[in-house]
Amino acid sequence: MTKKTVQVILSKDIDTLGKEGTIIKVKPGYLRNYLIPGKLAKVATNTLIHKFELKQKDIKIKEKQFLKKCEENKELLESFNKFVIYKKIKEDGVFFGKITKKQILDLLNEKVKLEMDLNKNQLEFPELRQLGKYTIKIKLANNIIANVNLEILAE
Repeated sequence: MTKKTVQVILSKDIDTLGKEGTIIKVKPGYLRNYLIPGKLAKVATNTLIHKFELKQKDIKIKEKQFLKKCEENKELLESFNKFVIYKKIKEDGVFFGKITKKQILDLLNEKVKLEMDLNKNQLEFPELRQLGKYTIKIKLANNIIANVNLEILAE
């Protein structure tokens, strides 16, 4: 006796099964009792598979364009030798407060005209509480990271 399976297209990302749009085989009971009521998958008919393939082509084209734009922005950011922030300091060489991600984002947006919006979650740097030179990592995409030099000087 062979085990019966049904082909489905996932409508949402499911950790145990795969990402949205993946075509997988599942047992009919699992489909009927869990996937369809939760609107997590649809039965893979020929028309749905064809629509899915067209959608995947569009997604790949957009992804290539996005990665190209990320590479261009990385080169643009790294072409600047360094960015400078001036702060008032105490006698011991430490400045008042600390430099936040928002301040760095404002500095980058002021100096560089990027073709994409950056957010705070894309920045990685140590705590900036003293004068000196620091390297800031900007994660533009999964594997595209721009390294930017930041120098903090006294006013």
